[in-house]
Amino acid sequence: MQAVCFDFDGTLVDSEVFHAGNWSEYLGSLGVDFSAADFLREYAGVPWVKVATALVQQFSLSVEAAVIVTDMEQLTHKAILEKGIPAKEGAVDLLKHLHGELPLAVVTGAPRVYVEGILAHYGWLDYFDHVFCGEDVKQNKPAPDIYQLACHTLGLASSQVVAIEDSLTGAQSANSAGLRLVVVNDIHPVGESLTPYCYRTLKDAYSEQTDWLVA
Repeated sequence: MQAVCFDFDGTLVDSEVFHAGNWSEYLGSLGVDFSAADFLREYAGVPWVKVATALVQQFSLSVEAAVIVTDMEQLTHKAILEKGIPAKEGAVDLLKHLHGELPLAVVTGAPRVYVEGILAHYGWLDYFDHVFCGEDVKQNKPAPDIYQLACHTLGLASSQVVAIEDSLTGAQSANSAGLRLVVVNDIHPVGESLTPYCYRTLKDAYSEQTDWLVA
């Protein structure tokens, strides 16, 4: 393999539950009873624009999807400053190990201002050669577009690139684009039908890297 692409939320940072709680709080302010567990079950790994659009239809909201996304970006920024988001287990060790050995990229459906803000907070920006975000493509995950863009920018065939994902949405995107797929998820298993490289944590994936990085 010649490069590694990392998803962001739920893969590098332990943010899925964090975001679910924020969305539940925001929907509550609109008079909608939608728990964090409900959000995780229905929208884990789904880009925010798609989430907002679906929620407007699901609950017949009078707020436009674009306004919801802006509101959530502001709420999330405030929550990050107040609470922070922890890194996923094994993330730092794997990034340090791979940095300088081959190109690394973040490939995420999340907004750039949010992603690069957290990467900067952790001092991780220098680990990555590229950061690809939802606004870089017309069709976000699960469409293959963002991974196709990443491979094109890296100058590599998709078969030469590894994608590390945590959600079915992201796994489908990487798989459709033809990358070698690694799935890490410590909440509920996903992706077994798409790849043999499924692990509970990045720490586990790191210990088994000869299977998915070299083979």
